[in-house]
Amino acid sequence: SAHEPGLIYFGGNRLFISRNRGESWERTEDLTGQIDRDTLRLMGVPGSEITISRNDGTSSFGEITTIAESPLDAAVVWVGTDDGNLQVSRDGGASWTEVSSNIDGLPHGTYVSRVAASMTGAGAAYATFDAHRDGDFAPYVYKTSDFGSHWMPLLDGLPEEGSVNVIREHPTNPDLVFLGTEHAFFVSVEAGAHWTRFMPNLPTTLYDDLAIQARDGDLILATHGRSLWILDDLGPLVGWSQQVAASDAHLFPIRGATIYQQWKDTSYRGQNAYAGTNPPDGAIINYHLGRGAGAASITVRNERGDVVRRLEVPGGAGVIHRVIWDLRHETPPSQQDQEPSEAVLALPHPVAARGPFVAPGTYTVELQAGVARSSQAVIVRGDPLMMLSEADWRERETFLVEVLELQRKAWDADQRADELRLAVIAERDAAAADGEAPEALVERADSVTALAERLRSLRRRSYQLAGALNGQGVRQGSLHPPTETHLRMKDDLVAALESEMEALVAEEAEAGGR
Repeated sequence: SAHEPGLIYFGGNRLFISRNRGESWERTEDLTGQIDRDTLRLMGVPGSEITISRNDGTSSFGEITTIAESPLDAAVVWVGTDDGNLQVSRDGGASWTEVSSNIDGLPHGTYVSRVAASMTGAGAAYATFDAHRDGDFAPYVYKTSDFGSHWMPLLDGLPEEGSVNVIREHPTNPDLVFLGTEHAFFVSVEAGAHWTRFMPNLPTTLYDDLAIQARDGDLILATHGRSLWILDDLGPLVGWSQQVAASDAHLFPIRGATIYQQWKDTSYRGQNAYAGTNPPDGAIINYHLGRGAGAASITVRNERGDVVRRLEVPGGAGVIHRVIWDLRHETPPSQQDQEPSEAVLALPHPVAARGPFVAPGTYTVELQAGVARSSQAVIVRGDPLMMLSEADWRERETFLVEVLELQRKAWDADQRADELRLAVIAERDAAAADGEAPEALVERADSVTALAERLRSLRRRSYQLAGALNGQGVRQGSLHPPTETHLRMKDDLVAALESEMEALVAEEAEAGGR
């Protein structure tokens, strides 16, 4: 029960009720049709005469298949049975009313696959029925608002074939309803008035059950033979409206995100065979663009208004887009022309070059598409297993942002020095092809080559310093602030880079004057 601690419901042919977590029980009247299946005929043969696999997979009498308690009134309880009864109690199970007979067009005795009490009223509920055992594969979906006296069919958008197994109303937005059938999964943002097949990448299979994780608002689907599927963050569907559809750019509310220190779980590949896809690593950003929006971008700013990240994002209109901000600053320069190997792609989390984590706090995310803008705040939390102070996080972030700037300068200097090296070597080789190269040109080529090697070493050392805290490849790094050694290494690298940059500028000036 959602209302009373210790209250448990259990279904047989009766509803069994415990008010002390199962230590003792009370029972209702028989709520099924009380049909002895031995009296029924199967393909012309009486049930009592079937001797091969008799009653295989089912009991001799009916039983409860689904139970629902009203989220508004603990006294209102619904049950459905496998022989077609749909019963409702308005006094906590003391008395019952059978209401499936009030549903027009529903074949008598149809298996009740699910009943779901609605938050729109104490007497409101959804009910689905499965008639495939009688060779009828049509969907049967209904809603009542008056304790089952009257029912409205909800079939628009559903295919003619596809028995319905489960229906679920979102706990905070009653207009958002989900439906699982024999072949597909459907969603309605109009309380079932119209259905749309949801997420075309989902497998065509039987959807048995679904749940909404209350804390995070995730949707979990259970299939027959095709695993569990999880949609992280239902926020865009919960917040969907005609105003959102009509806007040029709309950024949905962003749920809080947490920085995690990844364990080094990359030494083996067992997870590649046995584990599903990890959830997104960072903040989930959902947005919708109107027809005339055009190219889009997302900018993340800290509490001071400083830009910490810019993302170029898809600009297609008329769909809900999703991108992930990994809670990091910009990525340092790196070689992007090499495709990752299959082994790298199979790792449980990314190992590519990455910027430093931001410090925990509140950040502003702004969506821009043309002249249209939309913004939301996102709260970033620190790793809950790390006992770090706010000052620790800020010190770490400041240090790594300074190192990131050092990486950029070292990368730029390395690239410039290499270009200069190639140019001087080409000049030396050209002179040698025409005769003997001047000794000064040979010495200059050696000098520039040595300079380029020193700058390349500085670039590598700056990346190693960043990796010591930020992680590098499969190494997880550390979330602690820098040590005195880290600080001294950074200062030494800054000084060395400044000195070598002076030499590089002088060599470039000489090359430009030649």
